[in-house]
Amino acid sequence: MKRSANKPAGLFLAVLSMRLLAAPPANSAEINLEPEDQAPASSSENSTTPEPKNTRPVKPAREPRSRGSELSFVVGIGVLASSIYRYDTRVSLSGADPLQYIGRQRSPGLAVFGGGALVLPGPLRRITIGGTINAGGPDSRGHPVIPAGISTPFSQQGLTTDIQARYSRRLGWGAAFAPFIEHNVGFFHGGRVRAGYQYWTQLGSHTGSFASADGSSLTSYNVQLSLRSHLLRVSVNEYIALQDDADRSHRSKRRAGMIQQWGIMVGTHQTLMIFAAIGPFWQVAP
Repeated sequence: MKRSANKPAGLFLAVLSMRLLAAPPANSAEINLEPEDQAPASSSENSTTPEPKNTRPVKPAREPRSRGSELSFVVGIGVLASSIYRYDTRVSLSGADPLQYIGRQRSPGLAVFGGGALVLPGPLRRITIGGTINAGGPDSRGHPVIPAGISTPFSQQGLTTDIQARYSRRLGWGAAFAPFIEHNVGFFHGGRVRAGYQYWTQLGSHTGSFASADGSSLTSYNVQLSLRSHLLRVSVNEYIALQDDADRSHRSKRRAGMIQQWGIMVGTHQTLMIFAAIGPFWQVAP
């Protein structure tokens, strides 16, 4: 009886010991769970350097504006889209007193010019003064120099034809001198925009003689031309330096290069001109 009672107890102890041996250690679950339960530490937590506070971006130091004066010389072309000039025509007939006819005529034209400009130094550096000398002018050769609707004792067609023939290869206008003053007003596509005033004055003449209709006498004429306009001038000036600012030596800070200029002028007597020019410039005083 004792052996039969001890046999089930021995089997139970054997099975229990086998289960305990097969079971994992109690602390192994804790070791495996630690990497899953804890989130990976961020780089900011591992770093001992504190994060910098939000600060405003620091702008680079602005290069000081040049206070020196600048001198430039340009050559260019101007298209005179419209202008009204004055004429004073005097006609002399044989055996009669001279006749006088005064009027105005509108005509386009073309001019080539050369000139210079000076940018003032110091506190006046935004002001530019200069002037141009212009060759050309309105096309007055093919336009009448007698007011419309007036009858004359000579052939008006003969007068116009003679002027066209005599001035087909020479200019009827003298050189025009046009001083101007400008002020910086802003920028346009990197170019410096200036606005100001320009005065245009130009004189011309047509002189000659032509035969009368029957060929018995000569009729002489003297036509005085004048164009004077007060103009609003707007120009865009693009500076092209010959050397970068970083490459210039510290001893020489004077700029030099080329200037490209284009603009428009509009004013009295329905004058409208579009112009373009190019030339060198120098900074004459640092």
